[in-house]
Amino acid sequence: MDNTSRPSIVTVLYPGCIFFELALATELLAEKYQIIFVTPDGADHQASNGSVIRAHASYKEVDLANCKAVLVPGGDPGSIQDNTDIDQLIRTAHSKGLWLAAICAGPFVFAKAQVLKGKRIAHGYNQEHLEFLKSYFEDVELTNEQFVCDGHVITAKPDAHIDFAVELACRLQAADATLANRTKDYYRGTLGRKIRPLALALIQNEKGQFLFHRGHDRVKGEYFYRPLGGGIEFAESGIVAIEREIAEELNLAIHVSGLKASFENIFAFEGKTGHEVILMFAAAFKDTSVYEKQELDILESGTVIAKAVWKSVAEIKAEGAKLYPIGLEEVINGR
Repeated sequence: MDNTSRPSIVTVLYPGCIFFELALATELLAEKYQIIFVTPDGADHQASNGSVIRAHASYKEVDLANCKAVLVPGGDPGSIQDNTDIDQLIRTAHSKGLWLAAICAGPFVFAKAQVLKGKRIAHGYNQEHLEFLKSYFEDVELTNEQFVCDGHVITAKPDAHIDFAVELACRLQAADATLANRTKDYYRGTLGRKIRPLALALIQNEKGQFLFHRGHDRVKGEYFYRPLGGGIEFAESGIVAIEREIAEELNLAIHVSGLKASFENIFAFEGKTGHEVILMFAAAFKDTSVYEKQELDILESGTVIAKAVWKSVAEIKAEGAKLYPIGLEEVINGR
């Protein structure tokens, strides 16, 4: 395949940047896109580990006509603080609606180009840095989150470089969003080798039906239903986790009324062993009009991956499908 015929991803390099923070992102994106490296003057870039990365163009020369995203690593972007060519590159990319992705100190490059006004971002700055840089981040919400996607701007803390890479690849259709969590665990070296804490939401409508994700295990040839939710992050309570997960999966807000049950679930899915500890919460949608919808889109990494449907236990049994986690039927029936 002629690489030049493919759409491009522009990767911004600068003296003092840490390319490692973008290494996995460029690896994943290279499956579908041509990776273009740009430097202030078009000269090759010597990375912090001594490797030399060949530059394709300078900031001023780069062509964004067939570009889909601009990536900026962290490090010390002070070396390009007074560079106006990078400002023009970022502003042009922003005006075209391209994905703008930066990690650690990289958001500074977007801030100085004035494209972050009104945005929420993740970052790798300490308080001393923020005090020094506060004039650049006026009207920008600096969160303590590991990863943030706000519109077409993606930002992350440095230790979230795996999440950053996979989320970006999913949004650019270079990775399968349905396998996002498994892909992250693979690169963390924990796939199939860790206990995963989960928070799930038990949401019921007036008909006595519950909102479930309908899944399929291709190895077992089995269809199953499971409440919505996801992983509990470090230092995050189960209630906060389920509120965040439902917001991410359905783009909806819920009210959590209490813990219904807890489960330990050792299982096999698609031939792989999994081990979960689950907190099951009773919850309700704040927007009651949601209950009138027959099904809802489930999002992962900004992509619709499945549907959430209303089903009773009796309907699931009549279909010949399974209800997971094991023991949930007893909880629903009050046993």
